Amino acid sequence: MKSLQVLAYLLVLNQSSTAYKRPAPPYAIKPIPYEYLNWTPANPEHGVFSGKNNSVAPWHPQPHQPPHYPPHRQCSVPDPGAQSTFWLPNVPHNGTSPFLLNAPNYRIYRNVKDFGAVGDGVNDDTDAFNAAMDYGSRCSGGQCAGGTTGKPALIYVPPGTYAIYSTIQLYINTQIIGDAINMPTLKAASSALNNTVVVNGFDRGTQSTNNFFIGLRNFNIDTTAANPAKTIYALNWAVSQATNLINVNFIMPTNSNHIGIEMDGGSGGGGSGLFMGDLTFSGGLIGLQFNNQQYSLKNLKFSNVATAIAIRHAFVITMQQINCINVGICVDIGAQGVTGSLNLIDSWCDTCGVVVNGSSSLVLENIDVKSSGPLLVVDGTTTVQGSLVGQTYVSGHVYRDDNGQVVASNGTTQVYPNRGGLADASGRYFIKPQPQYTQYPASAFASVKDAGAKGDGQTDDTAAINAALKNNANCKITYFPHGVYSVTDTIYVPPGSRIVGEVWSIISAAGSKFSDEANPRPMIQVGKPGEVGLAEFTDMLFTVADVLPGAILVEVNMKGTNQGDVSFHNTNYRIGGAADSRTETACQVEDQPCKAAFLVLHLAETSSTYIENNWLWTSDHDLDGPNAMTVSTGRGMLVEATMATWLVGTGSEHQTLYAYTFHNAQNVMASLMQVESPYWQPAPKAPFPWTPNATWHDPTFEGCSGNISQCYMQWAVRVLGPESHSVALYGMGLWVFFNGPGYASPCTGPDGICQINIVDLEDLAPGNGVRLYNVNTRSVQNLISIGGSGDTTTATQAANPGSWGGVVAAFVVFE
Repeated sequence: MKSLQVLAYLLVLNQSSTAYKRPAPPYAIKPIPYEYLNWTPANPEHGVFSGKNNSVAPWHPQPHQPPHYPPHRQCSVPDPGAQSTFWLPNVPHNGTSPFLLNAPNYRIYRNVKDFGAVGDGVNDDTDAFNAAMDYGSRCSGGQCAGGTTGKPALIYVPPGTYAIYSTIQLYINTQIIGDAINMPTLKAASSALNNTVVVNGFDRGTQSTNNFFIGLRNFNIDTTAANPAKTIYALNWAVSQATNLINVNFIMPTNSNHIGIEMDGGSGGGGSGLFMGDLTFSGGLIGLQFNNQQYSLKNLKFSNVATAIAIRHAFVITMQQINCINVGICVDIGAQGVTGSLNLIDSWCDTCGVVVNGSSSLVLENIDVKSSGPLLVVDGTTTVQGSLVGQTYVSGHVYRDDNGQVVASNGTTQVYPNRGGLADASGRYFIKPQPQYTQYPASAFASVKDAGAKGDGQTDDTAAINAALKNNANCKITYFPHGVYSVTDTIYVPPGSRIVGEVWSIISAAGSKFSDEANPRPMIQVGKPGEVGLAEFTDMLFTVADVLPGAILVEVNMKGTNQGDVSFHNTNYRIGGAADSRTETACQVEDQPCKAAFLVLHLAETSSTYIENNWLWTSDHDLDGPNAMTVSTGRGMLVEATMATWLVGTGSEHQTLYAYTFHNAQNVMASLMQVESPYWQPAPKAPFPWTPNATWHDPTFEGCSGNISQCYMQWAVRVLGPESHSVALYGMGLWVFFNGPGYASPCTGPDGICQINIVDLEDLAPGNGVRLYNVNTRSVQNLISIGGSGDTTTATQAANPGSWGGVVAAFVVFE
């Protein structure tokens, strides 16, 4: 009973504090547009990019080929098993940043012990960590020479206990990776002052909404030695897309004021993130103090914490497999207006005072509660008691038919979705941790450079990469040291492939084979229709080296033998906005967006894919300088898969025709989809500069003929086709910020209408199990339309106010 008394005390303590329950601060809204666009390097003579892609032309590869490819051979890799050492420090680290002047001399990989770290738990190792971060004249916000993308760093931390007396500061374009077999501990010193942050993942050199490409994994962060009465933060994680926080244990003293994760981005807000997962929290006042626009949270475990998740501000969050044991409050969503919408699915609580506390547009699905208080408390009143195993509970605006009549629900049970092959053996949606290959030695990895690939942004690496993948299939793990690997034809990824990058290694399409819009060609082809097997991607980035209107960045055709065998973790897609592509300088005419790529990602009918933490970004600004740009990618993600598709924490921004299209797709589960409309639309109007292609199920915008210009804008989400079935989409953040290029016409406040339509449902059959949960919009007139731009408007923002402008808790017309 002692633990329950402690819980009761902590619960009262927690409820008396307003520090994290206040309404969303003004800075939580999208900040003013990118002040740093006018930035110029402070020291341009030191290490600048080589001619800003003028003197080096990756889009015209050199004609020479690597002299030798290793022959196909019998696999000599030992069977997977327990390893005593992690492979990462033992593979060759010969990557380069090819668009950095003196690139061969720049060191990407660093070991903190090479910078003086001791790891004995006594000596102060803070300076050693920060020295490893700074090495190579790196500095905050990419403001040193080299821009944002020019100076990547992978910092490896060996096993040990590292005493941290002040703060480890991370920068953008950095991954800090602990040993995955013997995870290192970052231990706060006993002398830590009030408000100390052990690790600051927020790079203060740029706004939180521009804190891209930061990774932290495989650590214990321990604050137990610090004074429990002081406010100590283990991690500040005010970051945005293309960030990676996984496999971290937050260890705090019980009955303390310590907080595991904070999201404090200063005046810029808490960020615009997509995903974090596979984290544990023990002890402390709060596990995760959330302040961000949107997120997908997966597999978070809390024990002996006063409040597991305390939301300070959010528009849309999807939480999947949240496990709370012996906590006061599992999820505190605050008063009305603090949290726009929440989906809590496949979660469980054991010995919790309250499972969910507060008011929001809310979906609770498949929640198991044991030896606990109420499942849902709103304004101090118990609303739901007991478990919701195999049930879906919705509080908010619900649409059950297409007559446009909303049901304002204070809590109703809806039809539980048919999960079929999307579920694991327990009935929960299948999830997969990011592969780290701890069961393999370094000898199981084969570098593409050993096959002759250069990664220099000039050499045609197509043949070398294809040879390496063929040779390594069903044998070795293919490792890409950091670089820009230019390819002029399709890279075929056969079944049995495992691909690992280093700080988002880049594969970049180049050449005439990707230039024909009428005959688009994939740069990366994952399997062929009908093939079955393994294909895993981690820590990679796909892009184009030129304006290539026929380029499909990635096409997936195969399925796995087991669930999730085909997977993409921490892998991103960037079209424009960086010095490694001519689009940085070739797409600058405001009213003439260039056709940089045809389609970002195609999940074909025969595929089954697990995608986690992927960002499909067509650039709205230049990461490496002040260049203005108007880049047009025709399409974002096209899903035609029927086997099983999981989308966990994805974003698709600034595509021209659509961000996501599900065409006759079946067995799809999505946990958070975040979308921004192109800032330059509707000047010019969609579909310009593209011609709609029926083969690719493009929207025509013909229904906009009698409408205002803001009708001619990207569809965020489309679900089409009579064969569509069992599609469950949990959480959408669909944001519109500007009308017209150059940020000239901002949408004034969330209620200022800048776009007419945003979600389209067409040709769907009744009873097909298409369900949309917590659709959130900003500055949009019509949240959900049936039949395209000229047909039935079912849900409007005016009828569904909330979140960042509008929110519908459940749209189940076709269930």
